[in-house]
Amino acid sequence: MRNIQLIFLLILSLPALSYTIGEGDVLHVEVYGEPELALDLTVDSRGFVEYPFIGKLQVKEETVESIKQEIVLMLKDGYFVNPQVTVVIKQYKPYYIQGEVRSPGSYPFEVGMTVRRAIAKAGGLTERASKKKIYLTHANSGASKEIKVDMDASILSGDVILIKESFF
Repeated sequence: MRNIQLIFLLILSLPALSYTIGEGDVLHVEVYGEPELALDLTVDSRGFVEYPFIGKLQVKEETVESIKQEIVLMLKDGYFVNPQVTVVIKQYKPYYIQGEVRSPGSYPFEVGMTVRRAIAKAGGLTERASKKKIYLTHANSGASKEIKVDMDASILSGDVILIKESFF
């Protein structure tokens, strides 16, 4: 059963190979043959996780592959001969939807999420919502810049969607 869970997590993480880790993401880390080192780690507000034998590890803006390589190097340094490490994203940080939707708030991110799907998860548009005044702020852009988008725009974890009111 444990192997099936790990395979499922690996399949879910395939689109995540180029994704950069950020605050609120949950990583699942395993070392083959060491069940006590199979842990879920939540990235803190400063971009760190804490792992046995290693301590605090900076993971913000890193990819899953680079984190895996870093853990392997640190575990080889006096702890294990040839550690086989697996790192996958177990849960992405949520996205946020505000404005003229029935249930504004934060929602769990899913790979392939679009503005249209996010609106559906938020209960749909209100009667005052504008379908032409939809703005997106990317969480990882560094600057809080709203970009006007349409319903089929892709969103990333941590993004903020704002649906403005229509006056006519």
